Amino acid sequence: MGANPFPTAYEDTGGDNPPVILIHGVGLSQAMWSAQKTALQDAYRVITLDMLGHGGSAAPAADAGLGDYADQVAELMDHLAIDKAVLIGFSMGALVARAFAFRFPGRLSGLILLNGVFDRSEAVRATILGRVDEVRQAGPAANADAAIERWFTPQFRAAQPGYIADLRAHMAGNDHHGYLTSYGLFASQDNFGADRLGEIAVPTLVATGEFDVGSTPEMTRKLAARIPGAQAEVIAHARHMMPVEMPEETNALLLGYLATITQAPITAGEAS
Repeated sequence: MGANPFPTAYEDTGGDNPPVILIHGVGLSQAMWSAQKTALQDAYRVITLDMLGHGGSAAPAADAGLGDYADQVAELMDHLAIDKAVLIGFSMGALVARAFAFRFPGRLSGLILLNGVFDRSEAVRATILGRVDEVRQAGPAANADAAIERWFTPQFRAAQPGYIADLRAHMAGNDHHGYLTSYGLFASQDNFGADRLGEIAVPTLVATGEFDVGSTPEMTRKLAARIPGAQAEVIAHARHMMPVEMPEETNALLLGYLATITQAPITAGEAS
């Protein structure tokens, strides 16, 4: 590694298949996409990355906005000589993907927004901002347990204690500044670019879980209604972390939609 290593940690399956870039949520890392990488890599060039301030990537500037996170994705595409890609964003990653769509419309061939946020009520936004204050005071571990309870069903938490323990430790180990900056944007920018959503001109899927209390089905339908031609889907019985807890259903949704917008010869029925 040279004196100036590339500032974004990423993994790339390589090859000539259509490129798909997956962007994780706040406090997580590219590791959350393990099941999706396995399902997609036969038909797609799958790229995952750690967002600014997460995992092995550089920290964001103190005044970073969503545009800086979108720039990170574009810089990675430049680094990998990728002209256009489908972006799949989860939670805050969906906000980053939206920002990318406004900033680099010519580099986008499709958009999939999973468990994203849009048009929160003032009361809900105040609650989220209160969680940001908790993080500011006590660090990334401040509300990890409450987040894990919202994200996963009790059945999953009981059946996967090792995974939950590792996730809790990972969240607690996040860089304080990077986590706080990212969480602050996630908490406050749910309406980012709301007046420009009609400009998005690529095939778009907006999806969430039936029981996702933070990224509700109502949000998904409202956001999809603002994007021309967008498709809205709700995965039955799913909570927030549906790519991890319900990978088969999530992968079938992704593969089915991707097959309609790319040349990859795969359908949802082949997801298994």
